[in-house]
Amino acid sequence: MNERFDALTECRDCGLLQQLPDVPDGALAACSRCDAMLHQQRRYTLPLSFACSAIGLVLFVLAFWLPMASVAMPGGRAATSDLLTGTELLRRAGAWELAGVVVLTLLVLPGFDLGATLAMSVGVWLGTVPRWVRRAFAALPTLSSWAMVEVFLLGATISLVRLRAWMHVEFGLASFALAGVALCSLGIGAALDRRALWARVPLGPSAPQSSASARVISCAGCELVGAADDGAPCPRCSRTLHGRKPQSVHRTWALLAAAALLAIPANVLPVMTIVKAGVGGPSTIMGGTVELVEHGFWLLALLVFVASIVVPVFKLAALCTLLICTSRGLTGRLRLRTKVFRVVTFIGRWSMLDIFATMTLVELARFGWLGSVRPGAGATAFCAVVVLTMLASEAFDPRLMWDAAGQNEGRALERRHDWRLA
Repeated sequence: MNERFDALTECRDCGLLQQLPDVPDGALAACSRCDAMLHQQRRYTLPLSFACSAIGLVLFVLAFWLPMASVAMPGGRAATSDLLTGTELLRRAGAWELAGVVVLTLLVLPGFDLGATLAMSVGVWLGTVPRWVRRAFAALPTLSSWAMVEVFLLGATISLVRLRAWMHVEFGLASFALAGVALCSLGIGAALDRRALWARVPLGPSAPQSSASARVISCAGCELVGAADDGAPCPRCSRTLHGRKPQSVHRTWALLAAAALLAIPANVLPVMTIVKAGVGGPSTIMGGTVELVEHGFWLLALLVFVASIVVPVFKLAALCTLLICTSRGLTGRLRLRTKVFRVVTFIGRWSMLDIFATMTLVELARFGWLGSVRPGAGATAFCAVVVLTMLASEAFDPRLMWDAAGQNEGRALERRHDWRLA
């Protein structure tokens, strides 16, 4: 990136290169073609992002040492849970795949998200940002969707509500600590101005001279726009530069095909086996929804049905439709298709509700013949469906829809912009 265009930005949804003017406080710059948010000026971004990430990280560490919940049977038997017990019980039950996903999405990535934001804020404040901090912070746009504290809290709440029909349930201090972590994450999202932080980070050593085939590329990590060869490192964050996601269509089709095949056992096989006082049996996703309805929890039943059944089906159908339209080079409804992709990206992670609910039930209902819950093969298959569809949405590059329709030929610069009051 020997030649940089600091006043330019690329819309990550449609690929339009645009001049980004100074955005006043309280306003949002939106893409003039697909309405995607390009930049929102946020006042006090450095102190607020520092405070939210520091407080969130402290609460996250405390949550490891505090109880999540406690339950008690009428006969006096009781049990408590914490963040580590559930994953260990899943591993002992043979569901090591579920345990691995839970460790990654609940115990590792939320801490990484908060830690990288805190390190970046401190580095910018001190005027020196180490290379490893830049690389970590540049990875957050991709990794943040896999940090699922709020999804876990909702899934755990659903499980605790189900257990209340069976035993006495109390929330532990770790639940409130994680709620604080979720609020801090929301605060970071509201206060963090990534573009403003990156603007205060100096570029690294000069990159090798670009070849004649170099083109204007926007870094997916730090949003730096410049002329570079595909595959070259970004001079600011060291992330590998690509004009478009490599093999996007082929990788997305492969991931969707695998997810579609696994969706069958995910809905047919039991996700768990529930035993109450020596009586019970396997339960599928739909069976769990029916159980919530039978106990009068209509809202939770609707939530589980939408997150576990409707959302995965919608994601599969929507991504397949977008791929077909891209392959055929269709030019109609490009803005609508782009908005559909945004919805798919946003809702995908919430399908993990059932996985976290299963873990909480396994963790708390362990009283021998009085009551127990064991994960089933359906839970592993469903978890794989969720992970594969999320990977598919990340593999798909929505800019290819606009490329195929001939909207990005020549990569012309668009000088118009649109303002929206925040």
